[in-house]
Amino acid sequence: MEGKEKKAEEAEKEEAGKEAVENKLSETSTKANAESSPIPSDGQNANNQSPQSAEGTIRGDGKQNADMKTTVTTGADNEEGMGGEMKGMVAVEVLVLPEEFRVRQQFDSLLTIKQVRMMLCKRLSFPFLRFSLTTRENKPMKDDAFLTEWTIQGLGTTAAPLQLVGTIEDKVIQKEYKMPNVLEVMIDADINGHPVVVKVDVEREESKKPFYGGFRNKRNGREYHHAGTQTIPKKKDTKIVKFHRETQTVDVVSKSVQSKREQGTQMARKDLYVDTENDKIIAAQTYFTTEELLDLKKKKALAIQCFIRQCFAWRKVTQFYNAKRANEKANRERKEEAERKKKEEEEERLRRRMNPTTKADFDALYAELKNWKLHQQKSIKESGMSDPQIAEALKELLHKEIRLLQTIDKLRIRARSTNKEEAIKARLELMASPKEWLNAQGDFVEVITPVTTRASELVQLYNGLKLRGIPIPQRIDVIMNVKYTVREFDCQLTRDIQELVNRENDMLSRGRSGKSLTGMRQRLENLFLQFIETPEFNPGAENFQRAPYESSIMTKQLSKASTALYHRKNP
Repeated sequence: MEGKEKKAEEAEKEEAGKEAVENKLSETSTKANAESSPIPSDGQNANNQSPQSAEGTIRGDGKQNADMKTTVTTGADNEEGMGGEMKGMVAVEVLVLPEEFRVRQQFDSLLTIKQVRMMLCKRLSFPFLRFSLTTRENKPMKDDAFLTEWTIQGLGTTAAPLQLVGTIEDKVIQKEYKMPNVLEVMIDADINGHPVVVKVDVEREESKKPFYGGFRNKRNGREYHHAGTQTIPKKKDTKIVKFHRETQTVDVVSKSVQSKREQGTQMARKDLYVDTENDKIIAAQTYFTTEELLDLKKKKALAIQCFIRQCFAWRKVTQFYNAKRANEKANRERKEEAERKKKEEEEERLRRRMNPTTKADFDALYAELKNWKLHQQKSIKESGMSDPQIAEALKELLHKEIRLLQTIDKLRIRARSTNKEEAIKARLELMASPKEWLNAQGDFVEVITPVTTRASELVQLYNGLKLRGIPIPQRIDVIMNVKYTVREFDCQLTRDIQELVNRENDMLSRGRSGKSLTGMRQRLENLFLQFIETPEFNPGAENFQRAPYESSIMTKQLSKASTALYHRKNP
C-alpha cells in the first residue's frame, strides 16, 4: 500500500510540473506577441535597425536583464517570413529558463540534439555542460537523438515551430579537475553549417615535472607554479647496424720484418776456429715409458687418497671431541645454575624469615613455628622423662613459643609500617610524574601539565618534612614553606598544620632537641599527607581516590569572614 501511495504522489508531482511549464510557455508567448515588433519589409535591412527599436538584448554571458522577456529572431527566420520554408530545415523555438526569454532558429533536420545544444550555446554564450533541452511535457532529450525524431506532422514550419524548454542549471562546486584521455574540440562549421568536432588524444608524462618556483595570490591565497613544456625529441637514425648476422674472417697479411740483431750458428771449418771451452755436452736421460707414467700416477693418487682419508678422519675426531667438550660444559653450567638458584632460594627463604614483608612470609613463619612446636612436643613425650619433668619441659616450650610469637608480631608491625611508607612513596611519585601521551607516530611523549607541576611541588615539600638530621635553619625554611603553601586554603586541616608549624618553630627557636619533637613531626607529616591526597587542594590526587571524593569537616573551606579573623589573630 505504501508503494502505491508513493507512486501516486510522484505522478501528481509530475503532472503539476508539466502544468507549470505549459502555463509559463503560454504566458511568455502572450507577452512576446504583445511586445514583439513587426518584421522589417523587403526594402529594409535587419542590420540597420537602431538599438532603440529592439525590445530586448542578450548579454554576452547568456543572460538577459531581469525585466526583459522577448523573442530573438534569427536571419533564417527572416528568410522564412520573406520566402517561405527552406527544404530539410526545422524551425525550433526554445524557452530559456530561468531568464524566461525565447530563442527561435532553424536547424537542419539531420542534426543531433547535442549539436543543436552546441550551436545554441555558441550563439548565446551559454556554458555547454549546464545547458539542457527538454520538451514542453518536461521529457528529457537524449544527445544522440536526431532532430527529426522529435518533429511532429504539421510542425517544424514558421507558423508552428517545434517548442522546447532550455534550462541553465546552477553552477555546482567544481571538483578537482582530472584531464581525460581524449579531448573533444569543436571548431568552425563545415559547408552545410554542421559543427565539426575533433578528438585530440592526450599524452601523459609519466615522470614528475620539476618545480621551477611560483607565486601566491594575496587576495584568494591560490598558489601558481611556473611550468615548462618540451616536445618528445625524435630519435636519430643511426647508420651503424647494431644487430646483424654477418661474419668476417681475420685478414692475414704477410710482412717481412728486419730483426734488431742477427744471430746464427757456425760450424768449424778448415779456415775457421770455433772456441769450445765453455761448451757443455748434454746426454739424454733414460726413456720414460707410458706404463711407467701410469704406475707413477697411480702411486701418487693412492698417496693423495691416504692423506685425504686421514684429513677426514681427523676432522671427525675433532668434531667428536668438540661435541664432548661442549656437552660437558653445558652440563657443568646447568649444574652450576641449579646450585646458584638453590642457593638464592635458600637466601631468599632466610631473608623472608628474618625480614618478612608479605602475608605469605608470615604464613610461612607461623607454619614453621607450628611444626617446630609439634616436633618439640613429640621429642619431649618420647624422651622417657617423668610426668613432672614433662610438664616442666612443656611449660618452658610454651614460654619459648610466646616469645617467638611476640617477635613475629613485632616483625609484622615493622613490615606494615615499611609497606605503608613504600606505597605512599610510590603513589606520590606516580602522582608527580609527567603524563605520557601517544602521538601519531606511535611514540610516547612526556607532557608536564599544571596538575603534575602542582603535585611535584607538594611531593618535594613532603619529602623535605621526612628528612631527619638536617640543620635547624633548613628545617625552619621547610616548615615555613609548608605553612605558606597550605595558607592559600582556609579549613580545619590547614589551620591544624599552621598551628603545628608555629609550635615547632617556637620550640626550635628555644633550642629543644629533635627527639622531643618526634611525635609532633609525625603528626605534621600525616596532616600534610592528607592535604596532598585531597583533590580540592591537589587536583592530581583525584585519579587516586578509591571512592568518589566528598569533602569532610576537616577539608570543608570556611567563610571569608572567619578566614580574615583567623589571619588577623595568627599572622
